[in-house]
Amino acid sequence: MFRDFFLYLKFYFDKFFSSKYKIEGKCLQCGACCRNIVFMIEDEYVRDEKQFEDLKQFDKKYNCFEIAGKNDKGVLLFKCKSLDENNRCRDYMFRSIYCRMYPMVDSKIRLGGCETFDTCGYSIKINKKFSEFLDNKKR
Repeated sequence: MFRDFFLYLKFYFDKFFSSKYKIEGKCLQCGACCRNIVFMIEDEYVRDEKQFEDLKQFDKKYNCFEIAGKNDKGVLLFKCKSLDENNRCRDYMFRSIYCRMYPMVDSKIRLGGCETFDTCGYSIKINKKFSEFLDNKKR
């Protein structure tokens, strides 16, 4: 009886608190992540210069980035101003929180279809398959 309770408790703990994704690999210093940055305001991607100006007024850290273009969905792409010609950060010790956390993964990013770049050494994997959750429940 206690064993079953413990297994159910473990199942729900794993389901709600374990990471759904894991990052594998290492940085290959291709610079793609520094040249193709997207920002969000609340739950929407930044799509125009006015929104970007609002972001910069809200938080000065956005001044470290410049508009680099748009992707095929009309979302603005940004480039870090600290990236040098060799894909190295000129301000590495004081780099942005966005850079420090890359490639952070959360459900919102994954549901938005974001992936790492082809030249990137990182890859995003599902941490636990649904069948593994079911197997845990049976034990």
